[in-house]
Amino acid sequence: MRDRESHKDKYSVYSRVHLGEFKNQLRDDASRAMVSWPARTGILILVVASLITYIAQSQLDNPYALYTLFPYFPAIALVVFYPFITLLISSIEKYSPFAMDLLLILVMLGFCLTLHLIFIGATSPEILEENFLLLQGQIAFTLAIVTAFAFHARFLTNLIRNLLFTILLSVILFSINERFFLLNVLLIPEGFFLGTMLNWMFHDGTRTRFYFKSTDADTRQHLYNQLSKLVYPHQLERIKLGDELENTMPLKEGKAIINVFDVQKSSEIRHERTQEFFMGVFQSFLQICMKGYEHNPLRSRAFRLKETGDGFISSVGYPFLPVDSRSLADSAVATALDMFEAFNLEVQKFNYSRPIKGAMGLAYNSVQGTFQSGGIRSYDLFGEALIQASKYEEIRKQAHIWELLTEKAKEQGLEYFNIIIAQEVVYNSLSPSYRDLFVEIDFADPGIAESNFQMMYDNDAKYLYYHLLE
Repeated sequence: MRDRESHKDKYSVYSRVHLGEFKNQLRDDASRAMVSWPARTGILILVVASLITYIAQSQLDNPYALYTLFPYFPAIALVVFYPFITLLISSIEKYSPFAMDLLLILVMLGFCLTLHLIFIGATSPEILEENFLLLQGQIAFTLAIVTAFAFHARFLTNLIRNLLFTILLSVILFSINERFFLLNVLLIPEGFFLGTMLNWMFHDGTRTRFYFKSTDADTRQHLYNQLSKLVYPHQLERIKLGDELENTMPLKEGKAIINVFDVQKSSEIRHERTQEFFMGVFQSFLQICMKGYEHNPLRSRAFRLKETGDGFISSVGYPFLPVDSRSLADSAVATALDMFEAFNLEVQKFNYSRPIKGAMGLAYNSVQGTFQSGGIRSYDLFGEALIQASKYEEIRKQAHIWELLTEKAKEQGLEYFNIIIAQEVVYNSLSPSYRDLFVEIDFADPGIAESNFQMMYDNDAKYLYYHLLE
């Protein structure tokens, strides 16, 4: 029992806190009631009641029998024409709760007018008494109906409205026939309390429905927002349309240039905001990757594959198509240059006491998409391109290669430098303007050949190409 009461309090508090939204729901409910089956069913009942009254009064030779067909005409007209009025003047729809109040007032007034026509048309005191008896039970029923349905956000407003309806009905009944009013005076509070009780049940049910509908919508939106952190927008859209997660990304084998980025000597960075620095770098890289993102067809500047603590791996050409028509190699190098520009900006904001530089390896080969077989089904890539790009990024650590890089850097006046190391296939696919940026290292050079150097996982490689940046 206490749990039920606590739930009711929770619904009540939620409705008060979200009063504007609750009013909007009640407004929509009232609008639907005015144009759909509740109002239409009520009008059908009024039409049938008018016909029955007309037939009964005609048999009693009531001279006003014909007029009993028309007291409910204003209420019927309001229901019939309300949809057309809201189409012509859409702003009226926001007053739907008051339109419902007006409809119920017209029904009550129609009932009173019908009583008046029946009483003044009675041809004898006996017939009048008979009408008193026949109509006696309808007062409580009519008052209960007009007070039961209200679409105002605060129950106090509904209660005041019901009191006004009850007082109005009492005054009109007293003015129509004092004797009939006195005979049925106890039915008036009965109808009021019955209608108010039904109104409370209706209001409480609406409030509960609003709570669950709103919180369910909030939950769905929260889940959607969190899921959007795990998958791409096009995946969300396809999942919403009923597609399986595994069908939202390419899985066939393809070709791509893999970009492996790593911060040089990252383990030597000592700063309280080191993690924040890396997050800023990777966020900047992600923004570069997502430039030009669209999903029909699926394309973007690059695809962020993963973050590896102090590294970042992306691919150009798979699973997202490139955003421009230039060669894949040109797109990959242009993306790499933008990434280093963003990296330098983050380093500058980090304001570290020593230079921080990065290295990139670029390799072109086969890749394939896959979802993990169990647990959290994250999307991943595998293939030779990833292994080779990683090895090209790491080749700078070879002693003789590093000597060549540092000698070239000194020639350019650089003590510390960022570096892009490209596979031979990537270099040969570049346009002349990008190709001119790179310097060649021949694996057949005596210094390298004497060290029995061999490019791991790319045994046929005879050259590598590098570009030094500040």
